[in-house]
Amino acid sequence: MSTIFPEIKWIAVPSSPDGSQVRILVWSIDLDTERDDLAIPLAESGTGIGQVLAILYVVLTADKPQTIIIDKPQSFLNPGAVRKLLEILKRYTQHQFIITTHSPEVVSVVNPNTLFLLQKVEAETVITQLDSTKTQDQKLLLSEVGTRLSDVFGADNILWVEGATEESSFPLIIEHILQKPLRGTKILGVVQTGDFESKHSETILKIYDRLTRGEGLIPPAIGIIFDREKRSQQNQDDLIRRSQGTVVFLPRMMYENYLLNPQAISYVMSQIEGFRDDPVTPEEVQEKLQQCIAESKYSTEEEWLQEVHGAKVLETLFKELSESRVEYDKVLYGVALTEWIVNNAPTDLKEVADLIGSKIGN
Repeated sequence: MSTIFPEIKWIAVPSSPDGSQVRILVWSIDLDTERDDLAIPLAESGTGIGQVLAILYVVLTADKPQTIIIDKPQSFLNPGAVRKLLEILKRYTQHQFIITTHSPEVVSVVNPNTLFLLQKVEAETVITQLDSTKTQDQKLLLSEVGTRLSDVFGADNILWVEGATEESSFPLIIEHILQKPLRGTKILGVVQTGDFESKHSETILKIYDRLTRGEGLIPPAIGIIFDREKRSQQNQDDLIRRSQGTVVFLPRMMYENYLLNPQAISYVMSQIEGFRDDPVTPEEVQEKLQQCIAESKYSTEEEWLQEVHGAKVLETLFKELSESRVEYDKVLYGVALTEWIVNNAPTDLKEVADLIGSKIGN
């Protein structure tokens, strides 16, 4: 018990003088104190203690193999205690354990021989047996894109996006511009996407291909929206073809290219404490942007907006206008810029909104 509940020092089962009654006492202090009045009756302890005690009693005292059914252990134990209990149960291989759960942590810890997925379809419960070896393989697949089973568990479908900025910003676009509820759709950023570019292109294609299938515990991908940055046209075409259109790319180089709104930028800068002594005006930002356009290799402002490295432009603006006091935080300030634009200049993000809408359904 102390492995699962470190605060418990001892469990005592004293009987009444005539032997007609038995009490279970939980000790959270050293028995050497001889303070029986400080022991807590099991009935007054947490539900989890009684549940675990009952489970362990059956597991440890059964004189022959048993089938032991445990219903949602995460409902009466914290995640750490669940893991410790399951690790203990795994030692007693003579028993068969049937565990129901909504928790991906339980699935991960148990590493089950047989895994069933129960889904409510209209008025019926549909049971599907999953390949447990494939489920383990899927955990590795998710780790390739920087996420975990707990991130996708329970979602109806997933919209994969470039990274943390898009993961936080796209729901704002859906809410304010598309004005749609997400319902069972989860938006997840693929972290360290640059790692994919250093791998063999066929490996990249296989990873994205398998993310779109929706096998086992991974919900199907309704879309994968990525930047064009560092991806050759051949690589883009291969990903689109291989995914049968599930993978799409932003028309502009990256999401930050849609955030280059002078008013939005000046507003966000003005909200940052210590950015500089005097306020930054939209006119100053516009002047800096025009300077960037003039010094670039692009012949028109529209071409510049399409092809420039938007994140680097924002980094330069923040550095120069703050006199090197503030660095551009891609996620923090990217989301802040998105919030201003969806509320004040939503047409700036219409192209992104239309692309998202094509995946989640307008």
